Amino acid sequence: MKIFLTSKEGFEKVLAREIAGCGLKSEGHGTGWVMADGDPAFLTQQAGGLCFACDILQNPQDIHAESVNGFVRALVDLFTAHLGTGRIDGSWPYAFLSFGDEKLGRYTQSLKERWLEALRKKMSRMARSAQEGIPQGPAFAGGFFVVVTDFNKARVSFKAMSQGQQRMKMDPQSPSRSYLKLEEAFHIFECTPKEGDRVIDLGAAPGGWSLSALKRGASVIAIDNGPLREPVKSHPKMVHLKADALKYRPEALDPVDWLLCDVLEAPEIILGLLRQWLENKWCRHFIVNLKLGRRDPVALLAEIRDGTKGLWPYCQALSLRQLYHDREEITLMGTVRMSGKDQAGQGRP
Repeated sequence: MKIFLTSKEGFEKVLAREIAGCGLKSEGHGTGWVMADGDPAFLTQQAGGLCFACDILQNPQDIHAESVNGFVRALVDLFTAHLGTGRIDGSWPYAFLSFGDEKLGRYTQSLKERWLEALRKKMSRMARSAQEGIPQGPAFAGGFFVVVTDFNKARVSFKAMSQGQQRMKMDPQSPSRSYLKLEEAFHIFECTPKEGDRVIDLGAAPGGWSLSALKRGASVIAIDNGPLREPVKSHPKMVHLKADALKYRPEALDPVDWLLCDVLEAPEIILGLLRQWLENKWCRHFIVNLKLGRRDPVALLAEIRDGTKGLWPYCQALSLRQLYHDREEITLMGTVRMSGKDQAGQGRP
């Protein structure tokens, strides 16, 4: 089966290498995408999920046209032919994607609007129930998904899923833009701090990640020698300990609810720190950002996924993603495998 995967621009070759470990054979790539051949079941079985994939489309069909009108006619005809005599009750998803060229992006937007207009004229009920966006996995969703790769070429799929990456809305009060990364991670992981939760934020300054937890009613201990900014600095549920985030160890015997860590350090150092927290069950959930630096990203993933030496032995759930708001970095999200009395109060990831 043909599989079309999207990625952040510049990470296409990394994604191609990652999917090779899932038994898929890369058949080429372009700006923001990789085409592969193989069994899509391997994609959803990959430990922690595919890290560098954003959207995944099954069996895309090539569409060629010499004009917007030609494209619109071809897309409407393809959609109606796919429906056949079947019936769709309720909402159904659709998406129009493009990568790289800003002109191509504007062209894709225009194509989407023209297609919707044509669909309203031909199938008004279907058009009213259309919902833009690719649903987040783990299963593939049926719908109409278009990737415009050139001004006269597109790929169309009727089954797709999203890995959850998306652009988040900035809080104007946030001390830093790193706030966006944690908001996106919470969205993907589908688990967040709640009222009364205890959070440790390693490398917290100036406070973007702490703010995200505080807004949800959690109490935060921020560990950083650097200063915090308002409104985090004077928040009633905030405690700032001026200490080295890499050397800090919790004093309480029972685990905190969340470990957050966004420290500018080599990934092997942060992984070693995280492993210590997981081995000792000092936290129930964690979200940790790794700066790739000069490390081979695929080798780093293999180390994390290793069933013996990696993180899996300590985790009840683990997700690995390169976020929309990540740059040369990846984000780890997980729930720690607890035992005995530590299970009490553990949330669902």
